[in-house]
Amino acid sequence: EPNSACTGGSEHSKRPVLLEKMQDLNAKTQATSSLQAEFWSQSFIDAIAETDSFRSLLNGACKTPDGNDIACSGSDSASVCPNGCQCSSSKCTGGGATIPDSELGKKLDMVFRLIALNEARNVNRDFFAVEYGGFDAHFEMVSGLNTKLRVINDAIYGFRQELKAKALSDGSTLWDKVTLVMSSEFGRSVSPNSSAGTDHGWGGNAVVMGGKVNGGKIYGLHPSTYN
Repeated sequence: EPNSACTGGSEHSKRPVLLEKMQDLNAKTQATSSLQAEFWSQSFIDAIAETDSFRSLLNGACKTPDGNDIACSGSDSASVCPNGCQCSSSKCTGGGATIPDSELGKKLDMVFRLIALNEARNVNRDFFAVEYGGFDAHFEMVSGLNTKLRVINDAIYGFRQELKAKALSDGSTLWDKVTLVMSSEFGRSVSPNSSAGTDHGWGGNAVVMGGKVNGGKIYGLHPSTYN
């Protein structure tokens, strides 16, 4: 139903009005309501509440308990700024300084910030999932893949560097507590097609890394033939 309160203004200013309407709509239960519909509506309302809780934690993570900015300089940011924060414009702000501002970098930066807030969120184990698409390279695979892999490399490198820089009370770092698994939904053909790309294949691979992972190993057998 059209609502004049939702017109005009910024997307941020519209959000409280839209959420109120959405919560009101999903809170209605009637005699004909189904169990599945009620479950979906309650899950939706719970998700909004959890998102607001996370937003509040993230907004306050780099401030004093009374909500003021924390002053810093580049040289003392590691000791002054809380975990998950960096020194920017002489004050502590959210995010990792070495994580790039790319599509994948932004997602891993949010994961980094949430990991750093694990105590505030009252959790001791998390599972995060991010995705980065655009690998269905049926055309001109080499040039496109080089760009994509560079984005992945820079984002993971920055993510790792930020986690390694956060020391814990037991002498370890946040990187020692994290295991990163990277995989694809399907493989590619070994031989190229007529458009300098590759088509869908059966094989696939996964990369596992982390502070406590015994790395530097390749598991599995290389194909004996490309035919």
